[in-house]
Amino acid sequence: MFGGVFDIISFILFFALIFLFPKLMLYQIISVLEAKVKLYEKMTSSSCKIILKKIDRNTKLSNKQLKKRLKEMLDFFVVEPDSIENLGIAKKIRYIVNKHDKKLDYFVNDITTDTLSETEKKNISAGIMHTIGIQQITKIIRHFIEIMKETKNFQIGMILQMQLPFIDKQIKALYSSVPAFIKSIPVGDCIGPLYAAQLIDKSKVKKISEGTVVASKKIDGKDVYILKADGPAANLGNIEEAIKKLVKKDKIEKIITIDASGKLEGEKTGSVAEGVGFAMGTRGAERFFIENLLAEKNIPVDAIVVKMKQEEALMPMNKEILNSLPVIDKFVRNCLREIKKGKAIIVGVGVTIGVGNDSKSAKEAKTKIIKYNRKIKQQPKKKKSLFNFLN
Repeated sequence: MFGGVFDIISFILFFALIFLFPKLMLYQIISVLEAKVKLYEKMTSSSCKIILKKIDRNTKLSNKQLKKRLKEMLDFFVVEPDSIENLGIAKKIRYIVNKHDKKLDYFVNDITTDTLSETEKKNISAGIMHTIGIQQITKIIRHFIEIMKETKNFQIGMILQMQLPFIDKQIKALYSSVPAFIKSIPVGDCIGPLYAAQLIDKSKVKKISEGTVVASKKIDGKDVYILKADGPAANLGNIEEAIKKLVKKDKIEKIITIDASGKLEGEKTGSVAEGVGFAMGTRGAERFFIENLLAEKNIPVDAIVVKMKQEEALMPMNKEILNSLPVIDKFVRNCLREIKKGKAIIVGVGVTIGVGNDSKSAKEAKTKIIKYNRKIKQQPKKKKSLFNFLN
């Protein structure tokens, strides 16, 4: 009889759990996601404070008006180009991305005065762009939380929860990039422009296209053009237009690109690899147009990449990435040995935040990176949270 009572209780509990388990799972997932959303909202708020602090009194707006304008800008969005007909989609993407960048620059010019330099304004623009990114991701997660509450569908939450570690890394990287941009600290993606600036040394630099500079010099007896985005502002430059002009002007025998590249788990951050192809991200479809030009002219392209996590490309540059510079130089000089009669173009691909256009600027950038990394290393472990070391 005693065993029979326990059997009945166990039977009742079993069926109760069948009905309660989905609700418990739903509650647990919503709790985790809401905690993350609150953290991301704090990151958005903190990023806004960093931007507002930089603008400070360099505006004609009142503090209340400035906060309102910035808050409105966080809802800024880009309409995806229509792709029902794929022909010409790359041109549409380039057009939209260019308009997006100009709109941000106009907004910053509108809320600030001329007491801020063009470099500072460009850096603020980049900081706002990444803050918008944090805000948009946060809103999307909040959207799915509300759908889960409405539909009681915990499967949606499970899918989102599986993606959460990757989302978390991306948001923290975006968040850490905001103070880096505002304080003009080079990030991981600056490794290409940093090498280019170091290579330019004291050679004469001139503007060749919007936001892009070029220098020419002899390296190991070879005539070389060195291209990079115009620093030390947060520029990506117009590499496509610059290459077009150089290819039209001279006989180019080879192009060598240096850029940051996503690494696989197990690979070392800062390791360098050589390959072929134009090493450049897909933003704005710029690579598409460059590849078309080079394929038409039959110009070989070498790629030298520095491996790092995707989030490390956005975060202040660490010493492992910085220490890759001598290795990059060795690879570049090996590539130059293949040139017989023509000229080469060396392209330092990437954002050039905190990196000027000569070896002196490169040295200053390296000093800034070393100081930053030393500061992080010296902080007590309990203070090494994201919020502490970025303020």
